Amino acid sequence: GAPSQEALAAFGGLSSSIHRGFKFDRLFQSDGVDPQTLLQLDQMAMMSMKTQEVPKPIMDKVVKLLKEFGRKKDLERYGRYMLKRTRSRTSAEIPSVLSSWFLPEQHGDDNGPLAKLLKNPAFKDLLHHSGTTTMDDAMMRRLSIANKEDRRHKLFQMFWSPEASSTYMAHRYPATWATNLRVMYELARRAPDFRPRSILDYGAGPAPALAAAAEVWPGAFSSAAAVEPSEHMTQIGKYLTADLSLPPIQWQRCLYDNCGTYDLIVASYVQMEVRGQPSRDALVKQLWSRLSPGGVLILVEPGTPTGFRFMHHIRELFILKIGPENFHFVAPCPHEGMCPMAVTGRDWCHFAQRVRRTPHKAYCKGSRRRFMEEEKFTYLCIRRCEGPRTKYRSEAEAPTAAEKSYFWPRVIYPAIKAGKHTLLDVCAAPQNFERISVSKSKAHSFGYRWSRKAMWGDLWRFPKRIARPEARNYIPEKTREHLDRLAKVAWKALKWEENEPGFEKEKQREVQYYGS
Repeated sequence: GAPSQEALAAFGGLSSSIHRGFKFDRLFQSDGVDPQTLLQLDQMAMMSMKTQEVPKPIMDKVVKLLKEFGRKKDLERYGRYMLKRTRSRTSAEIPSVLSSWFLPEQHGDDNGPLAKLLKNPAFKDLLHHSGTTTMDDAMMRRLSIANKEDRRHKLFQMFWSPEASSTYMAHRYPATWATNLRVMYELARRAPDFRPRSILDYGAGPAPALAAAAEVWPGAFSSAAAVEPSEHMTQIGKYLTADLSLPPIQWQRCLYDNCGTYDLIVASYVQMEVRGQPSRDALVKQLWSRLSPGGVLILVEPGTPTGFRFMHHIRELFILKIGPENFHFVAPCPHEGMCPMAVTGRDWCHFAQRVRRTPHKAYCKGSRRRFMEEEKFTYLCIRRCEGPRTKYRSEAEAPTAAEKSYFWPRVIYPAIKAGKHTLLDVCAAPQNFERISVSKSKAHSFGYRWSRKAMWGDLWRFPKRIARPEARNYIPEKTREHLDRLAKVAWKALKWEENEPGFEKEKQREVQYYGS
């Protein structure tokens, strides 16, 4: 029968307020951003590049050189030998926990190893004369790890004969060109005001960095220089860069042949060939001193724990010695704080770039079925000026999409694309390595559709829904105890008794419930 008057009074008004449709019928509140701005933000977040191919004029020159040199089998055999001799130096190190100046134990600790040495009369004068009185414990631990690994994995000093230079060109040119192109492409996208007029390629080899710079900024350079001590490498580099949109390149044997400054300095795959951490530090300092105000220093190394250790040490050196107000990291770091991946003991910050190999008919690098490879690399892109993270307090204050991108987290590993949701491991400010989750049932503004296309190395511009505060929950027990101890030190240093008026009441309640 018809519903009673009481039922109509109680339930009659519910039909307009209860949604009885399907999930895809739901209408979410708009974020109020016009489509053109959303498109710019999406494009700015896509920093990674798909498979690249060396420009055809350059690759034709490489193939022509290899055909004229001949002895294809000998070059391939030499390439396997060169890879075997350098593998121990680049790829044999095991990831470890790297110390940082940001950890609370480094400040005011009189029980550290360096403090104990300074208290010992037998070492006091020795340390004073060696100039290590201003060194902190974190610096000493990093130097000790560097010295241990350098002694364990000896540096193989390659003699660059004509055969060795041709082998290196065939074996490594496409991969080094692709990584430099990837880094410079991100620099051009995120710093549109940076238009370099001069460039220096240190440790140029066959000059893949100069070729990549000519691709990214065609016709922008008025002067170019390349530092390469090998005469045979220099001859190959001159031949490959002859027809590029670059001014006449000044080739020099060492850095001190010219005392000028440059807008862009590139040192790719160089530190691995330098013996000793003090020598590597001196090299980076010299390159930084040659940089003009507003210039950019690009450092690229193999994407192994060894390469990451080099980058972590340089990163700490810049933050401690120069200060965030005088420089900023353009990429890959989204902050100028402690690197969260250095304390896990198993992770290292690296990325990947696919590139087509040298044709098999000229040089067979491995299997003939594979015509492309994925080069793993780690890098730092440092600019000599104040950055957007210092100018603006938050992303909302940044006026352009390029400046907003400096506040976005970085996707550190390939996205885990599960059923109806995506998991991404990101490095975010202030110093977090966390896993975020994006569900298909959420609004479009949460970025689910974008996350299905996200690549390793992209930026995350959407709201963060943290699924796991620690992206990889496998920190060793000893490291966990160490971090817990540091957290207690930081908790005491914050002096909550003065900042929080209810702290004493909470402390009494803890004693009441749990005892003293």
